[in-house]
Amino acid sequence: MASLWKHPQSKFWVACFTDVEGRQRKQSTKVEALEKHRKKAMRIADELEAAHRRRCTTTQILRMCTALVKDITGQDLPAATIRGFLSGYLERRKDEVKAATLMAYKGTVKSFLDWLGESADMELIRLERRHLTEYRDHISSRVSKASANKYVKFLRVFFRDAKREGLLLDNPCEEVATLKRERTGPTRRGFTLDELRIVLREVEGTEWVSLIRFGLYTGQRISDLARLRWSHIDTENDEIRITTAKTGRVVIVPICEPLKEHLLSLPAGDKPEAFVHPKAAEMGTSHLSREFGEVLGRCGFRREMPHRKMEGRTGEARTVHELSFHSLRHTAVSMMKNAGISPAIVQDLIGHESVEMSAHYTHIESDAKRKALETLPKL
Repeated sequence: MASLWKHPQSKFWVACFTDVEGRQRKQSTKVEALEKHRKKAMRIADELEAAHRRRCTTTQILRMCTALVKDITGQDLPAATIRGFLSGYLERRKDEVKAATLMAYKGTVKSFLDWLGESADMELIRLERRHLTEYRDHISSRVSKASANKYVKFLRVFFRDAKREGLLLDNPCEEVATLKRERTGPTRRGFTLDELRIVLREVEGTEWVSLIRFGLYTGQRISDLARLRWSHIDTENDEIRITTAKTGRVVIVPICEPLKEHLLSLPAGDKPEAFVHPKAAEMGTSHLSREFGEVLGRCGFRREMPHRKMEGRTGEARTVHELSFHSLRHTAVSMMKNAGISPAIVQDLIGHESVEMSAHYTHIESDAKRKALETLPKL
């Protein structure tokens, strides 16, 4: 039997009912949550439950609900096209998310709208799960399954917002299954010490020597090390404070002896806001990653790739290499864990986010982290 509920963040009654498959559902009635309007809202809740039990399509239910809301309240339900909603969504979020996230959102929207073609201008309420499933299958033939799943994840977020705004009865992407990832190619791994020594000889006299040492002894990403400033380095307490670009998390990394020795050898300027690695700071992360890949190619650790894009390569799954700059994170983690360092300490140093860490609210003391970093060998 249907019932009503008042969401603390909504001014409307919410219909609670059970569909034909026994699943519990909630849907805004668009009727103001006042006691005098309870009967009106209850009528909509009963009709919604009846429609779901008759196995009506989303479009049929929405048409019925639109007419019912119009009859009871005298107001029309808000309407939007798929293209209009997604364009508006991007505009609203541009000042709320990081630039990299917004770029990923825009890429997903463009890909989805291109696939829809003329259908992108149909009413948002006509969007069904089959559309999202077909899109998922289409995009997975062009990119990796991991990327296809990410597109589906983003679309799920977009249309959840549309449901919250009352533009959709249900999120059509909510029950679209993610694709099972099959690892048939190479998997990432860490460097061995001998491999690192070979790489350091190859880049001797360049800024890469410093980036590699920072990568090993802090476990941080190339993007964060490229924009590291001298003001982030606390020489009195021997600590480096980094706000990671990917997660926005503040990571405090003690400076272990090998890294301290290396820092003293660097030409520090008199401007605290100057970059520690000025050449790297001028390059984008993609450029740095490609250049490091070329270094690994010259060392014989990776097949050398041409600079230009291969013809017809656009849209294909990205090649996964065993070794990359990111492997330094694997190296640091593996060496510390092999030395018996607590997983919580390793996680705090590297800056990984996880449910386990959040659940325990673990606070790692600086001395414990310093001891962990001191287990890393000197190169």
